[in-house]
Amino acid sequence: MKILGIVGSPRKGSSTDLLVDMILKGAVSRGAAVEKINISDLNLAFCTGCMECRQTGICRVTKEDSDDDLTRIIDKIAEADGLVLASPVYIRHVPGQFKNLFDRLVSQIIITPGKNPPEIKCRIPGKRNSVVLATCGNPDIKMAAETLEFLKNSAFICGNGGNIVSELAVGGLMLPCQINADERRLLEYASNFNIPEPVVDNMMKQYKSVKEQAYQSGQKLALMEK
Repeated sequence: MKILGIVGSPRKGSSTDLLVDMILKGAVSRGAAVEKINISDLNLAFCTGCMECRQTGICRVTKEDSDDDLTRIIDKIAEADGLVLASPVYIRHVPGQFKNLFDRLVSQIIITPGKNPPEIKCRIPGKRNSVVLATCGNPDIKMAAETLEFLKNSAFICGNGGNIVSELAVGGLMLPCQINADERRLLEYASNFNIPEPVVDNMMKQYKSVKEQAYQSGQKLALMEK
C-alpha cells in the first residue's frame, strides 16, 4: 500500500502541511509507504486551454518544456494506492498554485457525452481511495465548504471512482503553524485580539482532537481495500 499526499498550501510548515504529516504518520502505523509533495516544489506552467490534450492525453506544455512536472505528478498518482489532497481556503477556494495543478490534470480526464450526467473517467490507471482536508482562517467552518467540495471531486476523478475515506475541515487557523502552537503562543494571540482565555483551552482541545482525527484517517486509508 502506497499513499501519496499532495499539499496545496504554498507555505511549508503550515497547518495544512502539518496535518498531512499526521495523516501520513497514521498510514505508516498501518504499514503503508508514504510520499508527500508540496505544491511549492513543483514547476508547473499555467494551462492555456488549448485542449490538445483532450485527444491525446498528453499536455502540449510537457512536450515543449522537459522541466515541467506534470508528467512526474501523473506517474506518482498512478503508483499510489491512496491519495491525500489537502488545501487551505483562499477566498472560498484552493490557492491558485494548487488549482493550476488540477487545471493541468484535465489532460487525464475523459468525458463521454450522450449520457445525463456525462460519464467522466480518468486516464490514470487504477482506483484509489482518498482523504481530503481543508483548513480555514475563518472560525466558521462553513467557509471551507466549497474548497472541500472541490477536493472531493478532484479526489474522486483522480481516484477513478475510489471512496472518500474521510473529509476533515478545521477553522480559526489565523497563525502560521497554529495547529501545533503551544498554550503560551495561543495566549499571546488571544490577548492581541481580546479573546477570552477559556477560548484558548477550547482551541487546545480542538487541535488535539483534529490531529487525532487526521492520524486515524491515515490509518483508515491504509487499511481500505481499493
